[in-house]
Amino acid sequence: MTSTHPFFQLGADSRRLVHLSLCDDALLTWNDYVRGKPAALRYRDSVVGMWHDVDVELPAHALRAARAGVDHADVDSRYLEPLAALQDDDLAFPDSIELGYYAIYNCFRKYVRGDDIADWLIVNQALSIHPQGEVARRLTRAVDGTR
Repeated sequence: MTSTHPFFQLGADSRRLVHLSLCDDALLTWNDYVRGKPAALRYRDSVVGMWHDVDVELPAHALRAARAGVDHADVDSRYLEPLAALQDDDLAFPDSIELGYYAIYNCFRKYVRGDDIADWLIVNQALSIHPQGEVARRLTRAVDGTR
């Protein structure tokens, strides 16, 4: 996308709505992915050798917190282990699922923790769950939903 896309003309409140909309799609994709995959949702920590189960509800709790602007479910600390595992390659998701997972986390960071996260990073990560041919349509739909 270029900086002439209507997304870049939106104010902060509308960009937030676009982020939440796109992360809703990422959450649906996450939920479809985790449904019926118990073996793929367990990983071994290479540092201490401990086994961990992926908290499949964490993205939903993070997105709920991002909507509310407050972390009532200890989302921040619950992300520590899986993020470390993803970075250490102890835990792996398909690329599109992983980017959607990060989109939700970054949305949480921006709207709950107040971290300086680039608006486009969340958009780009969230759109990665879709086939390339659907990306422009999905973004346009999310932007149009703010008007």
